[in-house]
Amino acid sequence: MTLRLRLYIAAAALLSVVALLGVLLVHSVEHSEFQQIDQQLKTAAPVVGAFDRPSADQTPNTTPIRPPTSSQSPSSSNRISEFYIAVVQGTQRDVLFTPLDGKGSVPQLPLATTSPGHPVAVSTVGSQSGSERWRAILIASPSQPTKLLVAASLAQVDATASRLRLAALGAGLIVFGVLLAAGFWVGRLGLRPIAEVTDVADAIAAGNRSRRVVGASGKTEAAHLARAINVMLDEQQAAETRLRQFIADASHELRTPVSVILGVTDLWRQGALRAGDASDDAMRRIGQSGRRMGGLVEDLLLLAHLDDGRPIEFESVDLEPLLHDAIHDASATDPLRHITLEVSGRVVVMGDEAALRQVIANLVTNSLRHTPSQATITIRAFTAGNRVTVDVVDSGPGMTPDEASKAFDRFWRADASRTRSGTGLGLAIVAGIVAAHHGTVTLDSGRDRGTTVTVRLPSA
Repeated sequence: MTLRLRLYIAAAALLSVVALLGVLLVHSVEHSEFQQIDQQLKTAAPVVGAFDRPSADQTPNTTPIRPPTSSQSPSSSNRISEFYIAVVQGTQRDVLFTPLDGKGSVPQLPLATTSPGHPVAVSTVGSQSGSERWRAILIASPSQPTKLLVAASLAQVDATASRLRLAALGAGLIVFGVLLAAGFWVGRLGLRPIAEVTDVADAIAAGNRSRRVVGASGKTEAAHLARAINVMLDEQQAAETRLRQFIADASHELRTPVSVILGVTDLWRQGALRAGDASDDAMRRIGQSGRRMGGLVEDLLLLAHLDDGRPIEFESVDLEPLLHDAIHDASATDPLRHITLEVSGRVVVMGDEAALRQVIANLVTNSLRHTPSQATITIRAFTAGNRVTVDVVDSGPGMTPDEASKAFDRFWRADASRTRSGTGLGLAIVAGIVAAHHGTVTLDSGRDRGTTVTVRLPSA
């Protein structure tokens, strides 16, 4: 069952309850009025019996009507004047009183007759002409063949009931209008975005990955859901794009050493590398390509382990010896490079020593690789609060803001021609290791002002 159908059923149930309440209200009012009129009829019946009735040898139509005697109070007459009272004999009736506000209508005779000493039977009857209704009792005389008809008009009751019905109908129409407006409002702001999200999901399942939910504005839950769906789809598409780029970059990096190895082995099979020097050079080239492939595979495996969130065995690690070792290794690689180390206080963190050593080595190697030989490198380490900060600063040419924003992407290098050495995974590995240590790494660079990479780690 759809949500829209559920709302329709709820609206129909609400309208049914309103209609039922209207019917019960009208019925309750009518029942209360009937009880009051019936009580008045039963009370007035003895008073009516106090008037003289025509004798048996008199004709009802010619018998004069006697007014109330002096023993009867005016209040009794006033009460009686609210009713229609007639003496009935056969098909003829002698009218004694008619209601003061009557309109000339005459009640019909009720089917039930009340005998003396028995409970009064009150019936609802119509008029001999017209649509007016009456509550009436027909009392049999114990000594004469006549009957006494006492009736009260239901015109006021029917008018009140009609007004109540109109009021209930108006209330129902108002509720119906409110439900229509609410349904339109809920359907436009709530159900329509959800239906559009469903359509987009079906389209994406069918293969159209470019579909998005349009009109996802507003502050409703449905609009928030639509925006979340769009963000999720954009992130999924971006992840797929990064994955395809990653596969392309990894294939490109592996293709060069594989081509070297295949080319050298083909030359060897053809007998072109049988001589001693040629054979040694071929083996050297194969070894270089193999080491390059091995290093790339190790870096990829390390990134995969970091992505999987594999736990790290934390221990207290002093960074100062690691920084000194990194400078010694860099000096052995580039003896003419000017590298400065500045350490303030104790720089001890909780982490994995081998992983932290790789972070420092990657940062120093990255500065050596991407700066000219006359550029200086400064390494600063200090503790501030509960964080240990390591800055690697070089005076190289720096990067543009766009290049700096991509520096931690995998396989990204500022030199798009890929003629520089390296795989473009150094800073990506740094970011992954630092994140695994619950730290942060940032890069600040600009043309003609060098590059600064800042690593902050929780102190021990």
